[in-house]
Amino acid sequence: MTALRDSDTDSMSAEATPAVHEAIRDLENNGERMNSAGARRQGLPIGSGPTEATCKYLFEVRFRRDGSRWHDESGSHVVQLRALVLSVRWDSGIAFALETLRAPVRLAS
Repeated sequence: MTALRDSDTDSMSAEATPAVHEAIRDLENNGERMNSAGARRQGLPIGSGPTEATCKYLFEVRFRRDGSRWHDESGSHVVQLRALVLSVRWDSGIAFALETLRAPVRLAS
């Protein structure tokens, strides 16, 4: 971090200085979450590749089919359902979604 702060000098170009300030701010605000070595040890992805591939699979494959038309609200619902299908959270996600729709039923006497 010290080296990054030291590189933020008047000798830098006007275009580079905001980028250095932004990098310093990001590291100060999010440094505790930027533990690549720890994430690797846990087998977690640290690059953007898995995220980009998931977005492509969730959105592009489904929404860019020939003749497809979507409204914001219905498209959002489809994406949420597709994310549940592709994850290991289908059962818990559907249970959570349906919980708000359940109403108590009384037997008629």
